[in-house]
Amino acid sequence: MYQAPNETGTPTRVTSSGVSTLGAGGPVALIGIFVPGALTAQIVSLWTQTAGSVTGTRVLGQATLAANAFYRIPAYFGSGLTYAVTAENPDLTFFWNPAD
Repeated sequence: MYQAPNETGTPTRVTSSGVSTLGAGGPVALIGIFVPGALTAQIVSLWTQTAGSVTGTRVLGQATLAANAFYRIPAYFGSGLTYAVTAENPDLTFFWNPAD
């Protein structure tokens, strides 16, 4: 019988637009992003860096995420993860872990 892998991560809920970071400058292993039932589509961009600005290396360009879905994005961010959310009513949950 097939046994699906079990991944767990630190949930970080985002409920405001703007630019912020995960991982406090350390390496981050992103598992994915969950979008619950939201009134508007969620627009997010991801960069690898530590500063709370959008001048690093872009990993995910402006993506529009539909509601009621989990987006698996297995990615490694060696210098931390910076995200920008530009939705009217943001509601996202990042699942991630500190990496080595």
